[in-house]
Amino acid sequence: MFRILVLNLGGTSSKVAIYEDLKEIADFTLRHTPEDMKKYPLVKDQVPYRKKMIEDWLATYSLTINDFDAVAARGASIPEAYMSGTYLVDGYYKDLLFKVHKPEDPFVHGIRMITPLAVEMMGDKKIPIYVTDPPSVREQLPVARICGVKGFERMAQGHVLNQKAVGRFHAEKLGKDYNKCRFAIAHLGGGVSVAAHENGKLIDINDAGDGHGPFSPDRAGTVSSGHMLKMFYVEKLPYEVVYKRIRGNAGVKGHLGTNDMREVAERIKNGDEFAKLIFDAMIYQVAKELGGCIVALRGDVDAILVTGGIAKSDYLIDGLKYYLEKLAPVVAYPGEFENQALAAGAYRVLSGQEQPIILQPVNS
Repeated sequence: MFRILVLNLGGTSSKVAIYEDLKEIADFTLRHTPEDMKKYPLVKDQVPYRKKMIEDWLATYSLTINDFDAVAARGASIPEAYMSGTYLVDGYYKDLLFKVHKPEDPFVHGIRMITPLAVEMMGDKKIPIYVTDPPSVREQLPVARICGVKGFERMAQGHVLNQKAVGRFHAEKLGKDYNKCRFAIAHLGGGVSVAAHENGKLIDINDAGDGHGPFSPDRAGTVSSGHMLKMFYVEKLPYEVVYKRIRGNAGVKGHLGTNDMREVAERIKNGDEFAKLIFDAMIYQVAKELGGCIVALRGDVDAILVTGGIAKSDYLIDGLKYYLEKLAPVVAYPGEFENQALAAGAYRVLSGQEQPIILQPVNS
């Protein structure tokens, strides 16, 4: 039996879990209030703060880091980590993860400090750290990478971990191997990522990190180059203002003043026609993006899968079915399955079912 500690740190929450093989023994989401975040404004302040919270939680089960066979950590976006699979955090990959950890920077998100926190927790104890399907996985077809501006490439950045977890779940339900399935999958949360999965690879995916694709609860999605040029050179807005305008105060929030889709659904129920228009527009854009994935899969699709927090909305699922159900079955997997996917990736390596990826410099 292998005992695995899952570390999945976000902006205002820390999700931790204890697994024995593939069985979840305990999980907890540690919430961080705005007041807490103000007390620990820098990344270097957040590490000891979250470390203590996690260790205190483990202590309630009479456990310390020394009682685990591995740590399964959510991975930061590292361009060199472009393959699907489970990475051993050691050597070159560990150096790269530490490089994006900026202790003196204002804190934004917990994903970049997970590895330094795990290393600090274990001290002299050598426990393997594994990262499964990081957000930098880049498996697009060559034609999907071409950008219309020479010198740039269409990038891929999305909810790879959760998407692949859902793909595996549904493949199992179909009695098939995920590596022999064809899915169009949308993750709908604070960000929206939509991908075509063919035989275990993401052959196309929007860049949810840099704002390509459908708009989301607080991100603008694809914005025409003309609009962007106008903001910079006609309105003469500084970078920080434009950034906030397209990420944070954009999307549904930009139109309706809230990024809480439950509130939007309630407004629609109460007869707010404008709220309905905006929610419908988001559904329409997601449906179009999923339709594009079906084209990438040449029309041969086992299912269209919808996951993430917003997939809990019947209004959303019904709206997507309206556009897509004639093309393939539309199946909802509400919520996120990141903890399970991280633990499963570590377990496959620990049990010898899969070899870990050991990242090496290109010229080595």
